[in-house]
Amino acid sequence: MIIKGLKGLFGFLTILPIGMESMEALSKYFFLCPVVGLVLGAVAGAVGFGASFVLPELICGFLVLVVLQLLTGFHHLDGLLDFSDAAMARGDTKRRLEVMHDMFTGAAAVASGVIVLALTGLAFGSFGGLDILKAAVVAEVIAKESMVLTAYFGKKPSYKGSGYYVVEAMENKDAKMLASVVLCSVVGFVLVGALFVFVLVGMALGVAVLTSHSNKTLESVTGDVMGATNEINRVIALIIMLAIMA
Repeated sequence: MIIKGLKGLFGFLTILPIGMESMEALSKYFFLCPVVGLVLGAVAGAVGFGASFVLPELICGFLVLVVLQLLTGFHHLDGLLDFSDAAMARGDTKRRLEVMHDMFTGAAAVASGVIVLALTGLAFGSFGGLDILKAAVVAEVIAKESMVLTAYFGKKPSYKGSGYYVVEAMENKDAKMLASVVLCSVVGFVLVGALFVFVLVGMALGVAVLTSHSNKTLESVTGDVMGATNEINRVIALIIMLAIMA
């Protein structure tokens, strides 16, 4: 069942042609998202590491970012754009949700997308040699773990989208949440060392701010919110790792 759950997660979170499971089925194993992050980070990081032998570090960093976005089908980036427009919209919860779900892209979405992508690419490009591989793995594991924690602490949407099933599956699931954090921590401490605790703290703060804001303004945590959390916490992890190395 775990293998089936992981297959469902990879099918949902990536463009890999391995088939899809129902949201109800895969949501039960959402706490294993760090495993998906581990694989995605390893693949993208390997591309960056290989390219570093013939290309400047900055180009390699943006290659890592491109590979991650392609593998995920820009799925989480789309969530960031929708969430940004909703966050900047004026009005009540209903109005913000309407903005989040409409087909238009506002100035807030464009600005946040450019800022996050630029910072992520530049951050990846600041790592050299094997460090870019380690950074890619840790950052992507952190990004996926942040979605798990957002679902755990978030309120369930009133409509049955992806966020509804994921939040419902994580409600009061303390053991799943702890298992997910432990899995993420093992990867981080092995690759970064004891200073990985600062990356964890940064992620926790990012999750707390985004989840609190969403629970208050949207009265829920939607799939778009989790996508935004993924993109934002990836770049937070990278910046903290750069600070640690410095």
